Amino acid sequence: MRPGRSLQKPWQRAAARGGLVLAVGIAYGLFAARFGGLPCPFRLVTGLACPGCGITTMLLALGRGDIAAAFAANPFLFATAPAPLALWLRQGWLAARGRRLGPKAEAAALCYAAALVVWGVVRNLVPGLA
Repeated sequence: MRPGRSLQKPWQRAAARGGLVLAVGIAYGLFAARFGGLPCPFRLVTGLACPGCGITTMLLALGRGDIAAAFAANPFLFATAPAPLALWLRQGWLAARGRRLGPKAEAAALCYAAALVVWGVVRNLVPGLA
């Protein structure tokens, strides 16, 4: 391999990104299990719950097998997380082959992002959701 030419192939770049995400996720999971995670910066500044508030609690509860506590931590993400996860895995699969997601998948990702914003507003307006 020539200097400056590492990770030339798309699958190498995709694998490196996936490995980095996995390593950071495992490190944060270990930290959160020991210390309870990090506080949400948005909530610290505004006092409001962001769309992702409760995700650490949700993942730790899932790790313990406590489905009810996981759902209570963030019902929207609990119910919908498989969709963006599948989209992210598909994107990695395509990137490994030097291809990109199509316009329908990109539109789905934008719709999901919009739904997250709506959830962020609703959970602060309806008592008991934040």
